[in-house]
Amino acid sequence: MKVIEIKKEDLKYNLDLINNIIKENSPDKKVNVIAVVKANGLGLDIVKYAKFLLGSGITDLAVSTNEEAIKLVKSEIDCNIMMLSPTMIEEELIELVENNITVTIGSVEELKLLEKVAQNHEGIIKAQIKIDTGFARYGFLYTQKEEILKCYNTVSNIKFTGIFTHFSKPTDEKWTNTQFKRFADILEFLKQNNINYGISHVCSSTAFLKYPYMYLDAVRLGSIIQGRSVLAKNRFKEVGTFKSQITEIKDVPKGYNISYSNTYKTKKATRLAVVPVGYYDGFNKNRLLDDFSFRNKIISVLMEIKKLFTDSSLRVKINNESFKVIGRLGMYHSIIDITGREDINIGTEVILDIKPLQANEEIRREYL
Repeated sequence: MKVIEIKKEDLKYNLDLINNIIKENSPDKKVNVIAVVKANGLGLDIVKYAKFLLGSGITDLAVSTNEEAIKLVKSEIDCNIMMLSPTMIEEELIELVENNITVTIGSVEELKLLEKVAQNHEGIIKAQIKIDTGFARYGFLYTQKEEILKCYNTVSNIKFTGIFTHFSKPTDEKWTNTQFKRFADILEFLKQNNINYGISHVCSSTAFLKYPYMYLDAVRLGSIIQGRSVLAKNRFKEVGTFKSQITEIKDVPKGYNISYSNTYKTKKATRLAVVPVGYYDGFNKNRLLDDFSFRNKIISVLMEIKKLFTDSSLRVKINNESFKVIGRLGMYHSIIDITGREDINIGTEVILDIKPLQANEEIRREYL
């Protein structure tokens, strides 16, 4: 048995906290939450997660791939779905348009392709414009004002419903304000040309917590809904607990080899428990930081140095106690030292430190 248990009450708590933060910082204006459900719902099962979000008042979802968007549509997820990544592959664009997905346009070439697709499409095509204010990934350069303006004079069945940018280093206040000003200048330019650009949005999770004055019409939130953030960690609840069970128990003598490569031998008679979870399931994956600041790079280096002087062994929790993983981690199995514990049996529950985003997508996600 392998499962990630997700408590609905914890997710709801985080959503309520987000709504309260919005009300506190923007009491006179409605700010919409666009929930980012990319990467299999950031590990929470994209379909189950989307259904939970819609049942909790979310009206807009955002994804990063065609596969994610189409999976939602085929699962009868009925809401506004936005594709954050533009595409120059005509077949992909046609697929998005035919499924009523809001597409992103970030260049003259992408606009021309969308116009071509629009000629063979009877309904209204929804699109948003991406501005590159200093990320260099997707989007019109913030200096391309005239090219951006031309987007609004395209074929009649293309409707631009919004405009947005993405911050490259939201923990850096000076740089983020530079990006924000570049974006604000674009909005002002469009206003001066009597353009209704729809909604505007710039904040992802970290910027949402750090810069309330940047909320604009909407915020794009992903990790913070699940309690993952480099800021305000104590305010949000981390979501998702990886559980398994012991499938084998055995006693081995002193000097017995444990697992692959003979890298570990017991120093005394040892009682072992086998758990059917390994690196293929996401165990011991390097944790991904939500922020790539110099501070976090330093922390990462210090953590590696600390491992040289402390016990950095992998551990699991059994009956609320910590137990060491011994021997080389397998693809599908871990071996746990439970010496002296006759109260631990086959079938006993084991909790592993595997975040939902790091866990294999095949692992069942169960909402409780």
